[in-house]
Amino acid sequence: MNETGMVTEILEIFWKEKLRFAQYCFDELAPLEAKSYVAIGPTGRSADWTLQQMISYDRNFSFFLPLSLRISGFFFFNSFKDQEIERDLETIRDRYTPPAFPSHFWEIQITKAADLKIKAEDPFVKRQCESWKEVLVRLESKLSGISERDAYRKRYTSLTGIHTISGAINNSTEFCHYLWNLHMVNPT
Repeated sequence: MNETGMVTEILEIFWKEKLRFAQYCFDELAPLEAKSYVAIGPTGRSADWTLQQMISYDRNFSFFLPLSLRISGFFFFNSFKDQEIERDLETIRDRYTPPAFPSHFWEIQITKAADLKIKAEDPFVKRQCESWKEVLVRLESKLSGISERDAYRKRYTSLTGIHTISGAINNSTEFCHYLWNLHMVNPT
């Protein structure tokens, strides 16, 4: 266990990117009213559907993470080498190949899920955003329980494959970013 209650250094890099993405989404959803939030867009999906998919994906990640870590504890895996982590991340990025994050994305400064700011004024939109924030706070708590050693040694098993823990965080971010770009950014 990680005694500090913080996400370990190797995981923090990917977790901060996940939090930046969530904050970016919250900022983009802030001006929407409930009617436009649930309106079907040109892709056949609404902002509500898109956010619910992202919430569901992260809720599953949060639920299955402890189970997956326990299962991987039964196997005597060697620690990942940095090159293996890089290969895992490249495989995930190649799977989704979303466009680059917008330039102002990197200006978002956030270190923990509890600090996510929900600026939506519409009560319905705000509730939906708060739901995702709660999932991310729970997920961060579970990630904070992973020691530096386990962050390199244990694997996360999912329907998309067996990943490093860093890769699993990145997979979550990339999948959500893919959905966001498909249905929320300049849909065709």
